[in-house]
Amino acid sequence: MNIRLQTIVWLVCLFISSLTVMAQQPRVRRQQRPLPTLTDTTRGPYTLVVSAGGGLSYYSTHLGVPATLEQTHVSRFGVPSSLRVMWYPDHRLRMGLETGWTTMYSYKGQVAGDNAHVYVSAIPILLVFSMPLAWLRGTDRSLVRRLAITAGTGMYVNHSRLDYAGTVFSNTNSLGWMAAASYTYPIGRKIRLAGELKWFDAVAAENAAFTAEIQFVWRAFSW
Repeated sequence: MNIRLQTIVWLVCLFISSLTVMAQQPRVRRQQRPLPTLTDTTRGPYTLVVSAGGGLSYYSTHLGVPATLEQTHVSRFGVPSSLRVMWYPDHRLRMGLETGWTTMYSYKGQVAGDNAHVYVSAIPILLVFSMPLAWLRGTDRSLVRRLAITAGTGMYVNHSRLDYAGTVFSNTNSLGWMAAASYTYPIGRKIRLAGELKWFDAVAAENAAFTAEIQFVWRAFSW
């Protein structure tokens, strides 16, 4: 009797132990199964940046002065100004709009003893694209992170003024392009100071100028 009872108890314990092992095996497999890999879709900040500045320009193409003009004085230099609004996404390529006012050239002299003065300028309206030479993240201590190239295309409104026996104004529109290289130095959390060398070319009007500008760069807001 005791032997039979011990046998029954032993079989019951064996059965319970088997059930316990079977219940634990799926749990172990679930714990050992690798977790799914999640793709990082977090984007960086978008920033609206406004740049404004001015400098010195040099008219660098052929300048046609009338042969009838005497005692001619020609000036290829001017004082340009520019305004640019750029969208900085979380990748290198940036885009925006640029306008301003660019001096082309001026000349003055005399015609039949009367003074004459001609002044030519241009207003660019350009779609521009810019790209830094390195990925702009972290601090701005690296030189290459502060360098950028910019190019754009659009329209130039060429403005001419003639002062001779009165004043005559004329405007002509011309397609053209722009290319520039800049260096930006941080002076605050949202303020930068930039130096930019730029080439303007109003193709149809055959007006082109090289400019050197100092610009204040303001990171207006980010989202």
